[in-house]
Amino acid sequence: MQLMRWIAMLLLSWVLAAAGGAHASEPVTNFNVVLLQPSAVLEARVPSVDALAEYIKAVQGALREAVAGSEAQEKTRQSVGGFIVLAVRPGLQSRVWIDFDQLLDLEVRKQIALKVGAVKPFEAREGPVVFALKVALWDGKESKRIAPLPAEWKRSAAAASGAAAPGAAPPEVGALVESIWND
Repeated sequence: MQLMRWIAMLLLSWVLAAAGGAHASEPVTNFNVVLLQPSAVLEARVPSVDALAEYIKAVQGALREAVAGSEAQEKTRQSVGGFIVLAVRPGLQSRVWIDFDQLLDLEVRKQIALKVGAVKPFEAREGPVVFALKVALWDGKESKRIAPLPAEWKRSAAAASGAAAPGAAPPEVGALVESIWND
């Protein structure tokens, strides 16, 4: 439990340091990191807090570059909040889902997926590590939601609950991510 508190504090300090220089014209505002798995799972799968923190920092840089550099930037400057959801699994594989409170311009979505997806992940152990960055673009407001639920996850969870026995627990987020990975 102490390790997870330390991880959370380190991640928070990284996010605050990255967001500290933000002002009105910044393309991305970072609010926090949302851990989507229990601490025991994260402790088993994350090789080091530093590796995770460096990955988050690189993702934040790629996100900022994608948003600021989208081709039709002036046209597509949307003030919106939401989540960049990330999964890293063994074999240096990663996956990105975009879950904003409003529809995001297709070009911006493509640039975010391309740039963030190109960031080399850390080496996860024993299964996927799933978390999200809670962000806003172009002075958007922070999402009121506490956790993301990308559309693809909703569809998969609905299909799984329809096939499950009545009263069965929803799938663990790592299992859900594995079921929809789409190599």
